[in-house]
Amino acid sequence: MQHALRLYLSPVFFRENYAFLTGVTWSTVAFFVAFQDHAATHWQNGIFKLPESFSLWWWLGLQGLVASGAAQYWRQVRSPLASMTPGMIAAEYKAIHAVLAFIMLLMAVPLLYLGAPLLNILAQESLSLALSVNSDTATPKALRGPIRLFRALLLMGVFVLFLFPQVQERLLSLPWYMALGLLVVGTALTVIELAHTPRPAVGQEGAGQQSVSIKAVSFRGRSKGKPSRSVEVAPSSQDAAQRGSGLIRVMLWQFPWLRNPPVPNTMMSPGPVGYLAGCVLAVVSIFIMHALLEVLQTFAVPNWAALKKSMLMAPQLICIMSVSGLASWMQVRADWPFLLNLAGYGTRLDFARALYATHAKRTVQNAVFATVICSPLGIFLAGLHWSRLPVTLLAIFCIVVGIGYLPSLGLIFSPRKNRPALTQLLTAGGSIIGVQLALGLLFSHHAVPVWALVVMVAGIPFSAVMAWLAPQALAKADWPIEPAAP
Repeated sequence: MQHALRLYLSPVFFRENYAFLTGVTWSTVAFFVAFQDHAATHWQNGIFKLPESFSLWWWLGLQGLVASGAAQYWRQVRSPLASMTPGMIAAEYKAIHAVLAFIMLLMAVPLLYLGAPLLNILAQESLSLALSVNSDTATPKALRGPIRLFRALLLMGVFVLFLFPQVQERLLSLPWYMALGLLVVGTALTVIELAHTPRPAVGQEGAGQQSVSIKAVSFRGRSKGKPSRSVEVAPSSQDAAQRGSGLIRVMLWQFPWLRNPPVPNTMMSPGPVGYLAGCVLAVVSIFIMHALLEVLQTFAVPNWAALKKSMLMAPQLICIMSVSGLASWMQVRADWPFLLNLAGYGTRLDFARALYATHAKRTVQNAVFATVICSPLGIFLAGLHWSRLPVTLLAIFCIVVGIGYLPSLGLIFSPRKNRPALTQLLTAGGSIIGVQLALGLLFSHHAVPVWALVVMVAGIPFSAVMAWLAPQALAKADWPIEPAAP
C-alpha cells in the first residue's frame, strides 16, 4: 500500500492526468474566495448561505481532484500487470481510499472556515465521490467496459444540479440525520464502484488461442490463385447518423468550407442548426432547473424578475460551450500521419498551417453564433438599455476568438512536446474563468471599465499573433510519424 500511495506523489500520477491541474486551479480559487470572506455568520432564516461564486469553484475543484485520483487508480488496476502481481489490486484499493479521504478533509477546510456543519460537508462530498470515481470514462480506454448509459445520464444530472448554489445550500442546511443518511449512501456507492475484479489473463483459456479480435480488417483465403483481402471498415457514428433520419442529417449539416481540405475528426463542428438546438436546450434546461428551485424554496409561483436574474448564466454557458471544444484537435494526433502522407499537404509546416486555417474557420463561426445569440439574450435578461448592444456584440466576438486561440500558448512555450494537460488547463481557464468574468462585466448595470474593453478587444490581435507563430511551433512539436499499432 505504501508503494501505491507514493505513486500519487510521483510523475506517474501527474502524467496525462488532465483533471488534476483543473482541480487544483478551481480549488485554489475556492480557497481564495472563502478566506476573503469575513461575514459574521452565513446562516439566514435556517439556511446556510454561501459566498457569491464560491459554490461553483468549490464543486468543480472537488470534482477535478477526485477524478484525478480515480484516473490514477483505474489505470493501475486495469493494467495487464495488475492481475499478475500478487496484492497489487488490493494495495491500490486501499491507497485510493486513503487519497479520497485526504481530498475530502482538504476540501472541507474552506466550508468549515465559513461555518458549515462538518457532517453536511462530508455528505455533499460523498455525493461527489460517487459521481467522480465512475469507471466508465476512466482511462485506459482500451480496457474500459461499455458505458452504462442510465448511470451516466443520472450522474450528469447530479453534476449539473450541484452547480447551482441553492442546491448546495439546501444540502448544507439539512438536519444531521438526513446528512448522515446521504453520507452513508454516497460512501457505499463509492466503495462499490471502486471494487474491481480483473478479467482473465490472456492465454489462460488454452494454448494457441488468441484473444485479440480484428474487427476492421479480415483476410479471406485465395481466389483463382491470388490472395484476396476484404477490408470491412466499421462506419463511424457520424456516417451512421447521416444515413438515418432527415432530422439528424439537418442537425449534423456543416458548411462545406469546414470539410475542405480533409481535417482530423476532432475538428468536426456542429452546423448552425445543431448549434442553435444546443443553445435552446441549454436555455430551457437552465430555466426549468431555476424554476423548480424557486418553487422548492418559496412553495409559490416563481417570480419572473428573480428568474430573469438567475437566467443570466445562460449566455455564459453558451459562450463556454462555444469555446470549450475548439482546441480538442491539438491533443489527439494519432490520425495526423495518414492525413500528412495521403492528403497531399506537403511538409509538416504546410499541414500545420492547414490545421490552423480550419481552426480559424471554426473559431470565427462559433464566435459569430455566440455573439448573435448571447448579446441580445444577455441584455434582455439583465434589463439593460439596448444602446449597449453594439459594444456587447464586438466584445463577445473578440472574447470567443481570443479564448479559442488561448491554448496555442502551450505550443509556443513548449514546442517540442505535446502537453495535453497544459492545453486542457488553458482551455478550461479561458472558457470558464475568462468567459464568466467578461460577461459578468458586460451584463452588469454599471458601465464597463475602459481597461476591460481594451482587454476584450485585444483578443483579435492576440489571435493573429497566435495564428502566425503557432503553426511553426506545431510543425516542430513531437507527434506520431507512424500510425498507432492495432
